[in-house]
Amino acid sequence: MNIDLKGLKIAIIGGNSPCKQILEILLGPGLKELELQVLLIADTLTQVEGIKYAQEKGVSVTMDYGQICKLSGIDVILKLKNDEILSCILEKVNTEHVSIIDLDAHKAKAFLNFLQAEEERLRIKRKIQSDKVDRLEIVKLFDQFTATIQENAEEENRHLKDEKEDLIEMEKELSQIIQGSMIPTFIINNEHILTHWNRACEDLTGHNAYELVGTDRQWVPFRSAKRPTMADVIVGEMSEEEVSKYYGGAWRKSGLIDEAYEAEEFFPHLGEEGKWIFFTAAPIKSPDGKVIGAIETLKDLTEDKKTQEELELQDKELSTLYDKYKKSGEIYRSLFNNNPNPIFIIDHQTLEILDVNNRVVEEYGYRKTELLGTSFLDFGDKSDETIEKALKGLVEDQSILFTKKKHFKKDKSSFFVNVKVVNTTYSHRDVLIASATDITESVEKETQLIQAGKLATLGTMAAGMAHEINQPLNVIQICSDLILKMIKKGLKIPDDELVIMANDIIDNVARAAGVIKHVRDFARQSERDLKKLIINDPINDVFKVLGHQLTVHSVKVNLDLDPQIPEIRAEHNRLEQVFINLVTNAIDSMDEKAEKQDALIEKNLSIKTFVEEGWVITEVSDTGIGMTDEVKSKIFEPFFTTKETGKGTGLGTSISFGIIKDYKGTIDIITEYGKGATFIIKFPAIE
Repeated sequence: MNIDLKGLKIAIIGGNSPCKQILEILLGPGLKELELQVLLIADTLTQVEGIKYAQEKGVSVTMDYGQICKLSGIDVILKLKNDEILSCILEKVNTEHVSIIDLDAHKAKAFLNFLQAEEERLRIKRKIQSDKVDRLEIVKLFDQFTATIQENAEEENRHLKDEKEDLIEMEKELSQIIQGSMIPTFIINNEHILTHWNRACEDLTGHNAYELVGTDRQWVPFRSAKRPTMADVIVGEMSEEEVSKYYGGAWRKSGLIDEAYEAEEFFPHLGEEGKWIFFTAAPIKSPDGKVIGAIETLKDLTEDKKTQEELELQDKELSTLYDKYKKSGEIYRSLFNNNPNPIFIIDHQTLEILDVNNRVVEEYGYRKTELLGTSFLDFGDKSDETIEKALKGLVEDQSILFTKKKHFKKDKSSFFVNVKVVNTTYSHRDVLIASATDITESVEKETQLIQAGKLATLGTMAAGMAHEINQPLNVIQICSDLILKMIKKGLKIPDDELVIMANDIIDNVARAAGVIKHVRDFARQSERDLKKLIINDPINDVFKVLGHQLTVHSVKVNLDLDPQIPEIRAEHNRLEQVFINLVTNAIDSMDEKAEKQDALIEKNLSIKTFVEEGWVITEVSDTGIGMTDEVKSKIFEPFFTTKETGKGTGLGTSISFGIIKDYKGTIDIITEYGKGATFIIKFPAIE
């Protein structure tokens, strides 16, 4: 660190321990000849030692950070604090004339070392310029100064070594996360060399990591001749024309990840009969914004396509079965027993099982005699009272479809089914015919897609999460440094101050641990296990990971959450994903409006919850660009983009729509182009 201190006018933000140490040097006799001035110290806390010392020395202090921006003739701002509001306030500073030096715990120590060295240099200079110094004393002074510089350099080297070890440890953790992911994933560096190829990728392609890692042959599992993978396209920063040259119309910009591309293609070289693969590639960037690599994820769609065809065929067969059942008991019995789907005949009033086909016995593992007379509800979630009510409410020839319900086999293992139930007459008896279709694989793949969306969301929020963790770490560092310094100086720390610092450390450890736990909980793949919950909880959790982004984008948040709101039946993890999507879309919309108007606009985000006529309702409103009627009619279609720049494809909104629909909810939009939008989400309240 090398700064010309001569005549500088300085302001300091943050009155903690480093502030006092810096002031002692700046205001002391050692730098007096440099004629520098400390104009103002700003901190919202008035009892910190830097503020107290400044007041003793007659330096102006303030609790209003905005006063810093109003100072005239200021040269340097030393920033020792990380309040979220500071980034917005310091944007007003004219950085062409004022330097802002951001000093974290390590940089503050380095700056102190610089000041001490400068103080020592001036002292030696004064000695040399005096008439009384002799040659031996000059050598001694030079040795002292050299020793100080060397000690500072060694301390910097130790810090760099620690940072290097931390980076190596982070690389190990990243490799473990990628290797353990169920999603096929590979990574290349900025020279197109493959660095990671996880086990899921090995299983999908049949090619082992040791064959490919360290080479540029990531194309081999997919092509018969060399051609760029989508990750190579990202690293090469190819133009859209170049991408179309290789992928034609099969590619598009990702709706989940900024600057990412995705495509769907059939690869005849994968497996015995070829595979349909959906793949997404996104850039990996250095802190200065340079592309240093790319990550590509793959999803096998082959079974999804086959499952869709089978479901359509089975629905057609069930319709035929019902018609023939009315005409002929013998034909009905044959088709009934040989139908590929489990079929139950159920008493309409008691919901007891009257008859089952052979497929039920095979799928559920019970003997037929064990099933007859038992309740159909015993196979599913007994806490879901809506199924019993809906079944008993069916009238003649009316049908109902229950989607993605968890059923249990005799061995207690679970699987997911779609259950279609129709009310009819069987042997002059009012009955229900229920057909169950196993959709476990489809649900698991959908869960993986939602999980990929979560991981992408966490990637975009990485800077915010780092900020949330760094704040408590800075407090812990400052308190620890102060305690150690006072112990080394042999000073007794007053009991009340020691208690305050200990409580600060405990509180901030808990805060950092809470942030990390929440990120882990959000990233964890959730099972389809509907529980009773208060919708306010996932809404509040959104701001644990988006608080920093809202501050950076100058968004004012107004929460009006009904504390007496009834419970709904859903999954906390996935509802949080829905509201994260709505909030990030609102931020983008308000930023887009500000860009189009080329002016500062008031960015307001409002979230309100209330109950009305048996529905739990959430309204998410923003003051963004809004939508036209055409955009509004297509907003929930997969891959439809609402961003004029083409940065998104709308897949995130489509996923959110699917999650809301899964929980028997609805979503509506009230919007006017240029005047913002309000999303209204409704879920049935639990009675």
